[in-house]
Amino acid sequence: MLAFSENIENVIIDKFDSAKESIIIVVAWFTSPMIINSLIDIKRYKNIEIEILVDDNFTNEKYFFERFSAILYKEGIKVRKQKFKGFNHNKFSIIDNQKIIIGSYNYTKRASKNKETIVILESKEIASYFTRIFKFFTVDNYIDQNIEILFENFEFANRIISTYYPFNKKTLNKIKDKIEIGACYTYPNGIYDEIYYRPGLIFNPKYIHHNELKNQKKYKISMKDIDSNFSQEFSLPVKKETIINFQTNEINNFNLSILNEYSLYHEVDIDYDQYSDDALKNEIAIKLFYKRKFEQTFSKSELEKIINDNIDLIKEDYIWANNFMPFLNDRIILDLYN
Repeated sequence: MLAFSENIENVIIDKFDSAKESIIIVVAWFTSPMIINSLIDIKRYKNIEIEILVDDNFTNEKYFFERFSAILYKEGIKVRKQKFKGFNHNKFSIIDNQKIIIGSYNYTKRASKNKETIVILESKEIASYFTRIFKFFTVDNYIDQNIEILFENFEFANRIISTYYPFNKKTLNKIKDKIEIGACYTYPNGIYDEIYYRPGLIFNPKYIHHNELKNQKKYKISMKDIDSNFSQEFSLPVKKETIINFQTNEINNFNLSILNEYSLYHEVDIDYDQYSDDALKNEIAIKLFYKRKFEQTFSKSELEKIINDNIDLIKEDYIWANNFMPFLNDRIILDLYN
């Protein structure tokens, strides 16, 4: 795995020049004449398969589609259209189904002046993962292999979707009666207070679209109350750190510091949109981010085993972020619940 924070445009062009069979590009903004001209040259002299997907926004309409779509079409470079509404913020390219370029860099003039970083790695498995994301955006009615698992395991699907899916009000209201509300409350065990929790909408910031939860009153409840109303002991949405910090404070003779550090890792250490100005630190940070991400991206059989093992969906939230979230939209959610 290699990381670059400088001269990124030339690095990308150089990697495209090495392609022998195919190039797939998915970026939010694409306005760089240098990169586009390099792709045209590659297509002319190598005649390899080149496909491009950009977000459908004003900038691309004016500086990509109006300026370049005709010449790209003439040269045989396929410009794909996204099959559903929603902002596509992905930034990756796949070369020959085995090399991946990914990071914070859009293919624009402005990006070359920003503090950006990319990672380049070779892996057929990871390339396949990003090819599936490309298909999700460009193939009609595409259902990914990971989403097939959700259709086969609705109880699990309901828990993880209720907990993490970024619902809009319209979609949530259509399936409101089937959504898992979840639970989180404390109770005494005779020595100290313990915390009980069950994944569901109370952990989801989009609970605000659920009127009963939105209007809930904060007061302590018991297990017999938990399914009879929408009152909550903790402020919503309940956060993973709330649970971990409570356990740490109540059971102070247990060493949960490593677990706590892990739970905070995603929010503190890997936000590559807020890297420091130091280029070396940028490269180290983004390599660490993707190393962790790909370690937590699983095959279909591995996910099926995880479901059977009843993994803690609150503490192990990467299961959602890396394996299900990239392949879901409102259409699939409604199909799954109906």
